[in-house]
Amino acid sequence: MDNWKITAEELVRLRETCLQCIRDGELYELRNDAKLRAVYNTHSYDEFKNIVDAAHLRPVTKSDKANFQTKNRLWNSAARD
Repeated sequence: MDNWKITAEELVRLRETCLQCIRDGELYELRNDAKLRAVYNTHSYDEFKNIVDAAHLRPVTKSDKANFQTKNRLWNSAARD
């Protein structure tokens, strides 16, 4: 029974592994839902791929734009002069 002691490092590693599995599952569900929607709404593979690749993104909200920490952030880095 003495071999069954769990160290703090093992608990932290287990927690991180579990959280990563949850995040991976959520991303899988988001991408799968996007695939199911995109199958019926797209006309080309590129359009389908773009929808699936962007499934995890959220729109920028008004509060995001007004937030002091993000107010001066360049939201579209491709638009640099």
